[in-house]
Amino acid sequence: MERDKGLNSYLSAMVESHSVESIADRIWRGVRQHLSCIMATVALFFIGHTVSADKSPRWVQSYDAGYVDANGAFAGGSEIMHLAAHRRKLFAANGYWMDGRWSIPPEGQKQSAQVLRLDTTDGQWQVDLDTGETNEFGLEYMKGNILKSVTFARDASGNLLAQPQSLLVMAAGARFDRGGAVSAWVRSDDTGKWHHTLVRHGSAVGGVRWVPRDMQVYRDKVTGIERLFLLLGNPGVITGVYDPKEPSKIRWARNTEFPFLSRGAFRSRPLGMIQANGSLFFSVDDAIYRRVDGQRPTWVEVINLGDDIDTDVGGIRGLTSAPNPNGEGDSLLFAWAPGGRSTSQIMRLDPDGTGGYSRHDEVAILDLMSRRLDVRVSYTLAAHNMMYPVRHPTTGETVHIIGFQGNIHGQDHLRWNGSALYGGAMYAIRRNDGTYTLHEVNNAFRHDRTPLVSPRAFCLSPFGDNQLFIAGHDSSNRISDDMAWVFKAPLDVVLGEQSAEDWTAPRRDSPVEPRLKDGPVYELRTYIAARDRFQHLTQRFREHTDRLFRKHNMQPVGYWVPTEGPPISKRTFVYILKHPSRYDAWKNWVAFNNDREWEQVLDQPVFQGLLIGKPESVFMTLNDYSERIRNKVQSPGGVFELRTYTASAGKLVSLNSRFQNQTARLFVRHGMKNVAYWTPFDVPDSSNQLIYLLHHSDRRQADASWNAFVSDPEWQKVSRDSQRDGKLLAEHPRRLFLRPLEFSPLR
Repeated sequence: MERDKGLNSYLSAMVESHSVESIADRIWRGVRQHLSCIMATVALFFIGHTVSADKSPRWVQSYDAGYVDANGAFAGGSEIMHLAAHRRKLFAANGYWMDGRWSIPPEGQKQSAQVLRLDTTDGQWQVDLDTGETNEFGLEYMKGNILKSVTFARDASGNLLAQPQSLLVMAAGARFDRGGAVSAWVRSDDTGKWHHTLVRHGSAVGGVRWVPRDMQVYRDKVTGIERLFLLLGNPGVITGVYDPKEPSKIRWARNTEFPFLSRGAFRSRPLGMIQANGSLFFSVDDAIYRRVDGQRPTWVEVINLGDDIDTDVGGIRGLTSAPNPNGEGDSLLFAWAPGGRSTSQIMRLDPDGTGGYSRHDEVAILDLMSRRLDVRVSYTLAAHNMMYPVRHPTTGETVHIIGFQGNIHGQDHLRWNGSALYGGAMYAIRRNDGTYTLHEVNNAFRHDRTPLVSPRAFCLSPFGDNQLFIAGHDSSNRISDDMAWVFKAPLDVVLGEQSAEDWTAPRRDSPVEPRLKDGPVYELRTYIAARDRFQHLTQRFREHTDRLFRKHNMQPVGYWVPTEGPPISKRTFVYILKHPSRYDAWKNWVAFNNDREWEQVLDQPVFQGLLIGKPESVFMTLNDYSERIRNKVQSPGGVFELRTYTASAGKLVSLNSRFQNQTARLFVRHGMKNVAYWTPFDVPDSSNQLIYLLHHSDRRQADASWNAFVSDPEWQKVSRDSQRDGKLLAEHPRRLFLRPLEFSPLR
């Protein structure tokens, strides 16, 4: 129609013209031009479709962690937690669990969780938010726990807004000494700035975990007030309202709505929240709760599966609404994962017409995976987030995509190296009739590929190209440097309606800071045993721990107990390990803690609950003069003395020089043997501390040697001369006399 109008306008103009050229000629020339334009458009159409027809669909890796973006920010991560489409862009929340940049930062600054941004379907992901740099409290956030685009239609009083307000919200949890906190960041789409709010903080005593896992905007049917409901973790549910006066546009409540103050916290983390049948639901442990609206709202239990759960796994996962196959309303869909014995049974709750729900078991993901791979599967974990709904392009029905992972036995070449986990990213497609099919991101996993392990986030492309983005990786207590990933493929490929070529681009090596690879590195560890449990702690080391240390390339230097001090010193256990490097130390500890034999040791009742608090650990590098001045301990016995000096600002070099050139020699003169001298590896202690170990024939001789040393005229002159420009020590040295245990290498 628009082309016809244009041609008519052109003809009219020609008729009105008084040019020398004839009207007929002008008409014919205009027609030819118009037809040429039409033919060119048609030709381009067919050319484009011919190219598309010849070009086979393929999987494409959109994000491969481990690079510096266009603005100089490091884009990494071990896991992509969530994907969210917002304002025609795609955002991803990543995390650094089991990533070296979080676990062993070379200069003491941990890399906090980020939000990444993709502006075009084939563009490069950019860092849009760094949580460590954007909170004013110095808190460190390991994961971007929940990321959603939420829309408010009403203000804090329940009045309609002039136009709905869509906000991109990310919430994350942080832990600190005996406490925890949940923060929320809201993006200003005009400026690209994220506004931070510390939503709530409190105690972490008793295993309370501040881990926000989901959020939903919901309007109370009685009061008309619209709120954003946020799951805080064990502390419960908190709400916020839209407030344009707040920098973040969200004003959070001071108290949790549920559980109430009288109930305390949940046993584990709530994992999912949805709207269905006009109500708000959330899942926690083995139960699902429904909100009863009103001025004083309550929450009622919809179902309780009555089973024990693993707090790390969470019980009911992936809570989602789906069309009711047996009548009107919405069914509740979820995966049941009761800890280590999880088969990821998909369950469905159908409304029974009387306000209740009837339960239906659909399928166990474990069985589907076992049949697909033709191996024994001992464990599966499904639905990290909600089961993603998408409209099937052919049938028009709503299907659900469910990501999962599983431990396999047999076909070891299909495992993620060092674990029992299948190395591929497997997911299930659920149809409304309750049938399931299994598929994999980038097709079937092969041993020569980088493991993907667990698709956990799905999102339709906001770029109008009919692609579906899938993201994930689950670190599962294994080292996962730069293993976060995002893939994309056409929707019909993801749904299994069409095959696609693999993405075969080689993966980049994850760079490790050179300082982390230098070695050797020594680790000084201190344990305090629970009352009446010291003998069991030393028994565990004697019978199991020492051998397993050696198995995992950790070389024990010595095991000691204090010879004196307050009563708690009688329950103190000190030891030193030698590692090839700081990075190797981390890898070795991960392997040690994941060792099946070690897990069996910890399962023995006699070896449980041995310690008070967390062990203290100090990584140290051997000073360059240590080997030259070392005196060999020739016969077992005697006592060791561990001393820690804190140097005045800028005086550590001078302090070490004094030990190297004079002090160590004078120690030997007075009957003390130099064993080793170290500097702490990590900042800030690396700039001002000296740690060293001496040996004495016995405790009486130690006192006599020190008295003779400090009375030595040469030492007195050395001490005066070395401190003409100021004191070398900022505080009095700390010392600990130690007795080696009978199984100590150094004794």
